[in-house]
Amino acid sequence: MSKTAVVRPIIWALGFLILGVLAGAGTLPWGLGLLGVPLCSVLFWKYRYWPVFLFLLFFMLGAVRSVGRFDLAITEPVHRTMVGRVVDTGGLTAGGNQRVVFVGEHAMHGGQYRLMVYMRPHLPRLEMGQRVIVTGELLPLERAVNPGGYDAFLHLRSQKMDAVIWPTEIVTGDVYINFFVRMRLVRDRLAAVFDAVLPAQEAGIIRSMVLGDREDLDRDLVEIYRVAGIRHILSISGLHVTILTLAVNAVLGKFLQPRRAGLLTLGIMVLYCLMTGAAIATVRAVTMGGVLVFARVLYRDYDLITTISWACVALLIYEPLMLFNVGFQLSFSAVYGIAILSAPIERLLTLARMPAYGKFRNGLAVSMAATFSTYIIFAFHFYEIPLYSVFANVIIIPFAMVVLLLGVFTALTGLVWLPAAAIPAGVVYYILRLWEWVGRFFGALPLALVPTGGGNVPTALASAALLLAFAYVMSGFGEEIKRRLPLFLFSVAVLMACVYVQNFPPRPQTTSLYTHGEYTVARYRGSATITGTGRGGERELLRYLNRRNIRRACTLTLTEWPTPANAARLIPVMERIHELHIHAPQMHLPDALQRAADEWGVVVVFKE
Repeated sequence: MSKTAVVRPIIWALGFLILGVLAGAGTLPWGLGLLGVPLCSVLFWKYRYWPVFLFLLFFMLGAVRSVGRFDLAITEPVHRTMVGRVVDTGGLTAGGNQRVVFVGEHAMHGGQYRLMVYMRPHLPRLEMGQRVIVTGELLPLERAVNPGGYDAFLHLRSQKMDAVIWPTEIVTGDVYINFFVRMRLVRDRLAAVFDAVLPAQEAGIIRSMVLGDREDLDRDLVEIYRVAGIRHILSISGLHVTILTLAVNAVLGKFLQPRRAGLLTLGIMVLYCLMTGAAIATVRAVTMGGVLVFARVLYRDYDLITTISWACVALLIYEPLMLFNVGFQLSFSAVYGIAILSAPIERLLTLARMPAYGKFRNGLAVSMAATFSTYIIFAFHFYEIPLYSVFANVIIIPFAMVVLLLGVFTALTGLVWLPAAAIPAGVVYYILRLWEWVGRFFGALPLALVPTGGGNVPTALASAALLLAFAYVMSGFGEEIKRRLPLFLFSVAVLMACVYVQNFPPRPQTTSLYTHGEYTVARYRGSATITGTGRGGERELLRYLNRRNIRRACTLTLTEWPTPANAARLIPVMERIHELHIHAPQMHLPDALQRAADEWGVVVVFKE
């Protein structure tokens, strides 16, 4: 190994930056930064490369940048009137409320705020760039109060939001046409082409894939894709951007020199990123494309891991709280997984003498690498993993290039002559129908979603260590693999131990949930008991049970008699318990609750 330079120093810089962000966010102690001094000293002693001490600056940069992100201008509810403009429209919520990003100033006291505005269905629909006067109660961004609950602070603050508002009154004005509004108008015109040549369901899918417009996605279809583990195909991901970048660069390369073609391709992809809403995955992919272009301009070799790390560093410096965003984590974990694991997995398939062609084996290895690396994020945040996603992705991803390129061709052709756009749209339609069949097929198989529990940092770190150990073992040859194999087996044992402790705590644990039902869950080893009033909060209770991987609790004890309204909310909980204890004189249970108890074999016990 070279004694003059650290291999891939950007990875070390990224690690120090992440530690700094965690320290600034209060997740890790600031004193951890002092450990960087001896670590950098060891690196300097080993490589005689003095820039290693610059890694400490990345730690400080991450810490300083993240500290200010936790300071909110709105810390308690306050009624205000704001004057400003709509800078983005984000589609509809499940309740039909329009999500709008609004930047405005207080009409009397001044001060600029960036707000997430939820427009109720009876209020007028707003357009991007529109001037509005909003009146309502500004609500501070709330942290999750229960384990596994929705953390509005981290989710919205990473998008630079200052508060949330549900307007009670709104006055609309003119629409200011700037560059970003023009880009959105272009997107709307392209979306209209898809609506004209495809049925509503398929138009919603292709609009989401090509334009990032998820407003008209069929929710039942999204659930089918989620269970099968192919939901990522509905978003503009790195795969989509890579396909489009290669296609644009190939076309421009026919007419321009490679350097000019690359720079023009990058410019086009930046415009595409802005037009589609600049989602995290899109920004990451375009950033990686920019690094690739400049590497070619400077006649430097392209290294995928280095490129990913540069993109990650740039995004975290811009907005450190992206580190806590699930989309950010999924996006980068998938690409890092491909970069680190695809070659070892392909070597394993080769050693196993898998009877398959080289390209298919390579595609299977890439799919497995991306899937296994994202399993960690799925288990941590969603408490379940789509078991058959590897096989589903092997089927659908080869068609992704066809769908994307034909989708772009359909949109551009439709702007010129709409009837001609119906021809490529027909091919897109049948491929999308095939994808739906694939999703339904794998989603209907047993154990399509495997419950895992989640939210456990040691388990997540042990899972990542296991994947890295596998990559290290399979990067060797012959006897070297055998010598490294104990490290992999040790990693498996550590992961199993973490999972066991997570699901079977060695000491009793009691957790009180902040809900109207006043639920308390007591856990010890493999058993769990629930106590509460049953007056609300059952959704939060179920999410906590999923987080702890409690599939069936021993008892649910209600301290109050369940009213018919409360009984309706308790029905989903009945599936998760063996006995229902009610501290009240025996009476006739509400019919819906009694039917649920009979269906799931729940024993009802009355205790006066």
